[in-house]
Amino acid sequence: MQTNLRLLLCVITCSLTLLSAKAQQTTLRSKLFYLPVQLEAQAALKKDTVLQRLGRSYQERVKQARKDCKNAACYAAALRLRPEEVLQAGNRLVAHDMKKVAQAIRTTGYYNKDTTLNDTALLRFAWQQTAAEMNNIFDIYLAGKRPRYAAIDSVSFNVNTPAFIAQAGKLLDRKLAGAYYTLPMSLAMDVLMLNGRDEAARYEPLTAGQNAKAYARIAGTAWEKYPYSALLVPGFGPDKPGVRIDYRAVERCKMAAERFNRKMAPFIIVSGGHVYPHRTPYSEAVEMKRYLMQEFKIPEAAIIIEPHARHTTTNMRNAGRLMYRFHMPLNKPALVVTDTAQMLMIANLDERCMRELGIVPYRDVKVLNKNEASFYPVAHSFYMNVFDVLDP
Repeated sequence: MQTNLRLLLCVITCSLTLLSAKAQQTTLRSKLFYLPVQLEAQAALKKDTVLQRLGRSYQERVKQARKDCKNAACYAAALRLRPEEVLQAGNRLVAHDMKKVAQAIRTTGYYNKDTTLNDTALLRFAWQQTAAEMNNIFDIYLAGKRPRYAAIDSVSFNVNTPAFIAQAGKLLDRKLAGAYYTLPMSLAMDVLMLNGRDEAARYEPLTAGQNAKAYARIAGTAWEKYPYSALLVPGFGPDKPGVRIDYRAVERCKMAAERFNRKMAPFIIVSGGHVYPHRTPYSEAVEMKRYLMQEFKIPEAAIIIEPHARHTTTNMRNAGRLMYRFHMPLNKPALVVTDTAQMLMIANLDERCMRELGIVPYRDVKVLNKNEASFYPVAHSFYMNVFDVLDP
């Protein structure tokens, strides 16, 4: 009887784990590849002869690579979407009635770098961005190309080992079905899963889970009693493996707790993902939340985790996104609370944002002193950075 019970519990646990993993992959897929997910439902595209030809050509190229390639870089070269193919596919996408798709992607803001684009131009741009995103995944997480921040964003394994090459080859053994705009997406997902790089989907949806209590409290907040909508506390990753929270993050938490107790804002947004060291199991935001609750008795309902940011630029961007999603007052500034070194960065952050994100994801930054800066969120912050698939 006990043996049967243990077996049943094991089956249930395994089933829940598989369901959870599948749900996380679905979330990641929708978050990274919003456009092709929308295109999957468009029957007219499946009948397009040019897209069919491009799809068959891509499938044959991948099959041939499985036979011929001796290293991961060769596989990646075969999987990459080629410029002439991307152009042809884009021409066919905009040749069809895609008004509903255009409206859907416009609403998300994911591709709204230029808000003046008409539907045709927006679709074309979104497709070009998506193709670049897929190629970026193949380059970094299959071929082993160095990303901008190699210390934290690089491939998880040595791509030149026989074991990795064998695993990469097995990815190409999948049933090579699907359209030209969806098969590369599936292969890109497989590559990310091989590397264990699902950071962008962790903790989603951010209005639930660890943020559920804070989200429920939003509607009843008397905003007029506070000068700021939220205190933003950027994280700082530890230098060594096994360390849950860095002493610099601790100092930032102390400053935020003191200001929270002075009722400067009704919420604290702790921001930082699984960043340092490479592939750390600890999220800066989660650990700062734990520290604030344990050491300063800050109520859980007053703390919002932003568990994806990997840089100062995205601390600011992602906090702005949360302020929109949590329906905070957009005409009330937020207050960044941090140390002097990071405050100097924030004072001159616009150029770096343009270089790395393609936009400035906030407005009216004012450095108030060596530890505080105010800013306002902007809708532009939802624009995706397709070159950082760990936090797009």
